[in-house]
Amino acid sequence: MPSARARPAPTPIEDETRVSTRSVLTDVVWHLDGLRPGANPSDFSLDWSFRLHDDSRFSDPQWHAWSRAAKRFLWSLKVDPPPGRKHVHDGTLVSTFRVLRLLVRWMAARGMRCFADLSRDTALEFFADVARRPGMKEGKPLSAATLGTYRGVLHLLYLQGGRLPDVAIDEPVPVLLQRLSKHDRGWLPYTPDEIAVPLVSAALRLIGTPASDVIALWHRAQAAYDAALAAGVSQTKAGFRVVDAIANFSFSTLPDEARPWQAAPVTSTKRVRALVDRIAEACFIVVAYLVGARVSEILGLQAGCIERHPSADGTEQFAYLAGRIYKTARAESGQAHRWPAPPAVERAIAVMEQLSAPLRQRTGRTDLWLSPDSTGLAGPAARIRVPGVQTIIGRLNKGFAVFIDLPQYRGVAWHLNTHQGRKTFARFVGKRDRTGLDALRVHFGHVSRVMTDRGYVGTDFVLDELIDRHARDETRAALEELLTAVSLGGKAGRMMAARSEFRGRTREAGVQAYVEFLMAETDLRLGACDWGYCVYRSETSACLGGERGPNPLLRTQSACASCSNFAVTSRHRPVWEARRARNLALMQDHRLDAESRALAQARVNECERILAQLDGDEEAAHGS
Repeated sequence: MPSARARPAPTPIEDETRVSTRSVLTDVVWHLDGLRPGANPSDFSLDWSFRLHDDSRFSDPQWHAWSRAAKRFLWSLKVDPPPGRKHVHDGTLVSTFRVLRLLVRWMAARGMRCFADLSRDTALEFFADVARRPGMKEGKPLSAATLGTYRGVLHLLYLQGGRLPDVAIDEPVPVLLQRLSKHDRGWLPYTPDEIAVPLVSAALRLIGTPASDVIALWHRAQAAYDAALAAGVSQTKAGFRVVDAIANFSFSTLPDEARPWQAAPVTSTKRVRALVDRIAEACFIVVAYLVGARVSEILGLQAGCIERHPSADGTEQFAYLAGRIYKTARAESGQAHRWPAPPAVERAIAVMEQLSAPLRQRTGRTDLWLSPDSTGLAGPAARIRVPGVQTIIGRLNKGFAVFIDLPQYRGVAWHLNTHQGRKTFARFVGKRDRTGLDALRVHFGHVSRVMTDRGYVGTDFVLDELIDRHARDETRAALEELLTAVSLGGKAGRMMAARSEFRGRTREAGVQAYVEFLMAETDLRLGACDWGYCVYRSETSACLGGERGPNPLLRTQSACASCSNFAVTSRHRPVWEARRARNLALMQDHRLDAESRALAQARVNECERILAQLDGDEEAAHGS
């Protein structure tokens, strides 16, 4: 009798097996169904008649057996993947097909006629040849991520060989064991703070009054263009009429700025379109970095996607971004999901609804990110569609980054891509210490509050894991800092300084092992904020925190300064020095009443006590 855990019988893959609504396994071209927002439709047509070294086609009769094996292998990844692997989506079939095509061409050129001809040595030779290929950046080899894709396909061929004998190969052990050096592991998974803060801050600035200006300019220009064309004027002359219609348009001067944010007059339709694109890119960045959605999920958003739902206790309403998750969903149409939407995201969506209104009306579609393929205004024959991922990446780097004068990172221009927003969002939300994020702190604080509300039910479990991972990384780094710090302030900090055997040592293996033990084997909870760390215990919490952690409403600098759970390191010194300076300046104001002056003096005393502890001045630490 078979075990209850036994793997179900493999799905038979026959020649007549349907791979989409339009294609079967034996077709020369597979037209796949799983097109996601932002994807190029042509990518989802897999052409098996690709040319080989001898000018033959892989669909020719002499290659029939190998071609059939390749098709069966590719489709098996969707319907019968290796044990422990998930059923892949059509987008993964597309990327795997590209690797498979290169592998087949390489093997055929060396006289091989089936997958079984690929030995361990030839697999290593293939991988070495691939590693020498140029990457997307000039003068750079293929990235580690791309090489990992090639390695993964070789491994899948080996794994699937057990149930598909015609794709069986030797286990490519040398390739699988090969590791890349640290300097060649591809781009960072997130945007570093030095880039993310000015990037998102610039985007937030642009979706305010500048967006309102551009919407007004765009609608006036497009209306003049449409009217001229309707009157029988040529497209060239219609452009001149547009320039006349917007000649007196002026841009707003933003608060604390000396001149309008853009120079007038606007003298071409291309500049109108460029400004529209920059605002749309700003909206994309705001949603990507403040929500954490994938590019397909952002580009799939529809008009009216902001929803409001009550908190668990019914005392307030939270805004959510309603869309669909495609990557981890079982159905090709995706899975409905709601992301917490801070006010800036609400504004970004409102801007996109206004920007896309004329295009949605013209096409009858509801997509927010509709855009004409032309470089100017939308003409009568303009192709209007949602831009692809590569188009978005190009616009972010060649358009938006230049427009806002994005700073360099370590002397080199930072390359933006559509994945970084999600990874950076997870890092910022996972961070409890958001020092250095400036105005962005309020947005991430809002998202954190919604995500921890008992009424919020999220289904983006991959994003949750990303957030948890960054939170664990922060906790690990904070523990190492507390254990090795030469000086500590706060009641808990002084206690740790007196007991730590690692004080003043580097973060060596012994420290790291002890930290791993604390995280794995104890119920230690460590909270971080701008002004210090909380070695949290609810029974001694001055902010009256509960089982889940500190009370965010009562967690103030004054409460922490008197709390038995509080610890401060030298990295927090600037916060306490700045607080002391602010309150000393406040005490110099003759308009201050006695009660307010006493409060300011108490805060100065708190700061001086903490700073004295960091300086190791025990007398001052106790005397203040």
